[in-house]
Amino acid sequence: MKKVIAILITFILCLQIIPVSASDAFQVTLHSQYAYLYDQQTSMVYLDQGSQEKIYPASMTKVLTVSLALDKIQDIHEKVRVTDDDLKGLYEAGASVAGFYAGEMVTYEDLLYGALLPSGADACNALSRLTYGSTEGLVSAMNQLVEQLQLQHSHFTNVTGLHDNQHYTTPYDMAMILHHALQNPLFEEVFNARIYTSSMKNHTWASSLQRGKNAYNLDISQIDGAKSGFTDEAQLTLASTMTLEGHQFILVTAYAKGQYSQNHVRDAISVCQYLHDHYHEVILYKKDEDIADYWLLQSFQFRYSYKVPQTISLIVPKNLSKNDLEVQIDTDGYLIAPMEEGEQIGTLSVYDHNQCLYSYDMILTDRLSSTMLERVAYYGIIVIMISGVIIVIIFMKRKVNHK
Repeated sequence: MKKVIAILITFILCLQIIPVSASDAFQVTLHSQYAYLYDQQTSMVYLDQGSQEKIYPASMTKVLTVSLALDKIQDIHEKVRVTDDDLKGLYEAGASVAGFYAGEMVTYEDLLYGALLPSGADACNALSRLTYGSTEGLVSAMNQLVEQLQLQHSHFTNVTGLHDNQHYTTPYDMAMILHHALQNPLFEEVFNARIYTSSMKNHTWASSLQRGKNAYNLDISQIDGAKSGFTDEAQLTLASTMTLEGHQFILVTAYAKGQYSQNHVRDAISVCQYLHDHYHEVILYKKDEDIADYWLLQSFQFRYSYKVPQTISLIVPKNLSKNDLEVQIDTDGYLIAPMEEGEQIGTLSVYDHNQCLYSYDMILTDRLSSTMLERVAYYGIIVIMISGVIIVIIFMKRKVNHK
């Protein structure tokens, strides 16, 4: 049972889905009514503007569609066929399409890029049919995943983001969905693409970022990738990523008015620029640096030094340095062997003027062994030592009494 609990703790830590309070220092004016910015490495939140409010995701939905489809695709270069059913009703619904035609032979790769870059509902329908049997099958998988991620304020009814009152999420939930998707390098490659030409060279698509650059000469150079969306009810939405000094951030914005204004892209650029202008990295501990020592009981090793498995650094306002931050390490000071890899042995917390900025679970990265012989000998030595002390005390008392 302890091992199962340890594995769960490690899994949650790796996902890093528990947010730390947003910084009051992040001051930026946005067109979007809702916004959420967080650091994937540390889970520190820098901007929280209605992150728990219900929103309609529009085509940000396709992040989840493509992510789940990728889970089922073994070869992205495999040839597949687009059918009439994949296109049915899309024109009438006013859905955006990639431009595939019935009977066209394409690769899975074409469908993945067709879903994200031109926001093709035709590509999403084809992916749903080919990977989950139907759009209903993929929708079911979408809702199962958000339940697994413990996102309690999201529900999906379609794979494209076309408006439905029961098709909703929150900026926070959408950020966690994107965070999950980005664990797949293939998804990140598609998500970050600016332009793609299909395998048969008959389709070329540009991302929403690239369209913003082309139409308004927007500087998108500091944005890694993005998926936009628009419906009348959702207005402009955007899920994007940006990187500062090795830390990748997720930004989700929603309800920026003006369908053709590119205000959602402008917001991402503003946030990214503010981040670069006002924040920097502070390294607390480098990889393999000792941060805590323990007495190791039931082992002849006696002492154990905990080394951080990766560099621990934070992105903080530029007026803060390492010396301004207080690091507290909470441990029992001892460990009892044997212990399994993945068990938590302490917590590292970082404070700025009594405000907790960051909390890090110290997890064992290797097994601390202890054989039965070691334990018997260990306690045998303790018994012998205690017995020796008692004998000395008795001897000293008798010596005093004889005097």
